[in-house]
Amino acid sequence: MLKLDVPFVPDEEYVDFLARNVERLTSVHFSLYDPALCDARQRMETHKPQSIIAGLNKLGSTQRFVLLNSRLHDPQRYFDAKHLTQAADRLTMLADEAGIQGLIFGDPYYLQALGDHAPQLTARLEAIPTVNAQLDSPGRVYAMLEMIRDTPFCPPSKLVLDRNLNRDFERLEPTVDALRHSLPDIKIHLIANEGCLHHCPYKPTHNAHIAMVNQKLCDDRTFDINREYGCIRRFLQHPESFLVSPFIRPEDTDHYAPYVDGIKLCGRNKGTKFLMTAFSAYANGQYDGNLLDIMDAMGDLSGHVHIHNERIPADFVHRVGRCQSNCSQCQYCNDIAESAVELLGVQIPEM
Repeated sequence: MLKLDVPFVPDEEYVDFLARNVERLTSVHFSLYDPALCDARQRMETHKPQSIIAGLNKLGSTQRFVLLNSRLHDPQRYFDAKHLTQAADRLTMLADEAGIQGLIFGDPYYLQALGDHAPQLTARLEAIPTVNAQLDSPGRVYAMLEMIRDTPFCPPSKLVLDRNLNRDFERLEPTVDALRHSLPDIKIHLIANEGCLHHCPYKPTHNAHIAMVNQKLCDDRTFDINREYGCIRRFLQHPESFLVSPFIRPEDTDHYAPYVDGIKLCGRNKGTKFLMTAFSAYANGQYDGNLLDIMDAMGDLSGHVHIHNERIPADFVHRVGRCQSNCSQCQYCNDIAESAVELLGVQIPEM
């Protein structure tokens, strides 16, 4: 059974839950909820650094990585010594008091600027590329590693390959084989429950919008934009798109075990009940219910759509894992959606 990399949130019940299941963890990733270290999600809540550190220290030797995975930064920050010192101070605190192994980054310019500003500190930390770096081939991986080598940061001990390889074994297999041969010490992970569109055309701009919001460069209209012009509109107009999304079902994780060392789960903004449900589903390799209840991005539609996981065929991964992604010529997901995807309409809660 593959071990899990999961979001960490310093909620007492959730921390205790992770501590009881620490043998299933390979690592945790977390936001510091601090403008000095921008991550790639909207700030829905805040937590004090000491509560984060105290919770992390209950997880034994589990690796922990702070998120610095904003897609972009205000260009002034690359040259702002005061800001870079603030970021370095936060990382020093986490390294000294929580024993973090490194950071997950999304902006190579910022990584280089931070490394140049605080070389002694950053030489203690790994630089892990975000999954949004779209590492979908050996060439992309090697180019990213060359960039990291030009910084003081330590090379990554793990890589999360691009989400779209989940549905493309003809590319996943040779990519993993090449990386195993050339980089035998690096662990390889896949992200399981994000739930974006396959080869999502909106994602680069969506990530840029979130980064701009977090740095107060614009108002937050990201949900409105996706509802009116992007992925939410696509999902609701084309229910089969839910099944085309490159998620990995809990029942299918063992199929990936020959290729990868771990499975990454996401959803840190969706609350600890969601996180515990998703963790349990993937740890147990089974989930009976609405598949959207354990999905991050498209999980926002769980009140409008029910995907009956038990109605998805057992051979689903074998079919979609070698799909040519030419949906207009293939009716496989459409046929499954007829029985598995139920549009609920507007739900009025009982009072």
